[in-house]
Amino acid sequence: MAAVGPATGPELVAETALGSLFCGESVEWMRSLPDRSVRLVVADPPYGMRKAEWDTFASREDYVAFSREWLGQVARILTDDGSAYVMGLSEVLADVKWAASDGFAGCRWLVWHYRNKANLGKDWGRSHESILHLRKSRRFVFHVDPVRIPYNAHTQRYPDRKQGSSSAFKKGRGSSWTPHPLGAKPRDVLEIPILNNGMAEKSPHPTQKPLELIRRLVLASSDEGDVVLDPFSGSGTTAVICELTGRRWLACDQEAEYNGFARERLDAVGRGALALEHLESSVAAMQRNRGKVRG
Repeated sequence: MAAVGPATGPELVAETALGSLFCGESVEWMRSLPDRSVRLVVADPPYGMRKAEWDTFASREDYVAFSREWLGQVARILTDDGSAYVMGLSEVLADVKWAASDGFAGCRWLVWHYRNKANLGKDWGRSHESILHLRKSRRFVFHVDPVRIPYNAHTQRYPDRKQGSSSAFKKGRGSSWTPHPLGAKPRDVLEIPILNNGMAEKSPHPTQKPLELIRRLVLASSDEGDVVLDPFSGSGTTAVICELTGRRWLACDQEAEYNGFARERLDAVGRGALALEHLESSVAAMQRNRGKVRG
């Protein structure tokens, strides 16, 4: 992996032993980074839905052109076995996926499903957002074991089972199956509660993503010591997860207020007020309470 040099243009506003946070325009910042210098990109870009000034574009064509520009830089700085996760609403990511088509060898469409958001309108209630997993080449980093999920109730009740003659598992693997001790392989639907006001990790950022969501993406597609980049870092969730999991990181956001939220959260990590054990405890509680959440 190529060495990551200092970025120019945007201002450095926070730094730890593992990473650096910049305030400035993301595309300009990424242009200053070397080719093939980043293993993973985690991006929660503007949606083009006029949520704020930074989310406002003159037309849909302008938004697609912007997406092409920043995704072109992502493709350039990724290692050949690197990948990028791009988050957003499905109706928005349909345009983003098309804009990314020239720079990546493949894509999987993931669904982030949540059951704790009320339907206060007169339309279909939103209970999911989407994540594009863009792969630089056909050979990309992906780790199954760190992101395994609990087995369902049926599997837990009947853990050992014989395989039928037509079973795909049986071919070359024996006649019986037993559960993996770490859980089931991850699927393309990630069920994680959305952040609501009152939750301990919630900041004032309007589109903050849960730590657990970003943790799964980072653990699945990078190794300790890898460089992870977030070009629209907001409240710093990607940087926090990298600090907790031993990844190097680079992050940038043009909003000084959001960078302030990120610095506060990074300070909490440095003080030990936010640790991986805290996150693991909250995830365990989430899994125990799953049946109590409206579906």
